[in-house]
Amino acid sequence: MSGVLAGLLCALTWAIGSISPKELSQKLDPLTLNAPRSLIAGLFALVVTLSTGRAQAYQAITLDKLAFLLASVWIGGGLGDSAYIMSMARIGVSRAFPISSTYPVLTLLFSILFLSEQPTWGMASGLALVLLGILFLSRTHDDTPVTPATARGGGVILAVLASVCCAASNVLVAPGARGLDPIMVASIRVPAISLVAWGAVAMRRTWPQLRALTRREWLYILIGGLIGWGMGSMLFVYSVSAIGPARAAILTSTAPLFALPLSALVLKEKPTRATLFGSLLAVSGVALVSF
Repeated sequence: MSGVLAGLLCALTWAIGSISPKELSQKLDPLTLNAPRSLIAGLFALVVTLSTGRAQAYQAITLDKLAFLLASVWIGGGLGDSAYIMSMARIGVSRAFPISSTYPVLTLLFSILFLSEQPTWGMASGLALVLLGILFLSRTHDDTPVTPATARGGGVILAVLASVCCAASNVLVAPGARGLDPIMVASIRVPAISLVAWGAVAMRRTWPQLRALTRREWLYILIGGLIGWGMGSMLFVYSVSAIGPARAAILTSTAPLFALPLSALVLKEKPTRATLFGSLLAVSGVALVSF
């Protein structure tokens, strides 16, 4: 049950980290926004590791475990995020998000094939309900201009690639984190993500976007880094280690469910019937996966 709770808390932290002023999301692209947040989270994970006497835990890391952990980061946070961003530019959020959100299905498939995980009917039913709930929760107006058919086809392929990368990342975490302290593991994974993000900032030369931020916007970045990236990464690794990548992926994919009430409180967004129905489906799916 602790792994289930960690997965749900991870989804909550990701939802909190995603709540930011609309002006901030318009000023920064996702990679530039994630660069300072991941840096803050990496420093936080490192400080927690060292201040709680976990420095000796680094001795348990082998080269193969390190390879799995770094591969999970660079495949999911590097290739996967880039594919998702390019997909949004071609087919819009309303299409890219549901396609890329199918990663729990692929995570379950990869877990069966490569980790010999045994699925249950409860897990499969819960997965279906959660995915349906996410589809309803993600129903938004999309003003992306109509693109040529070839570009739309490429956007769909990129969204599928993002889903595959996210699933592969989740599965690779399991053997890499097995037997290791989750907080220590986070202190390795998050800085690796930060390197990818800052590398993208350097290549695309988006430094001016960061310098133009206000103190209030930097406060939101700080909160998102500490809670969404820092605490979320620790909880995610613990959940994967405790209940496996497939169930962890299903539970953490419910972040939109937690973002709904947060958006109503912070951003004053009113829920629709579709979002309320999607919430009911997602909660029902979580209940099936949890037991």
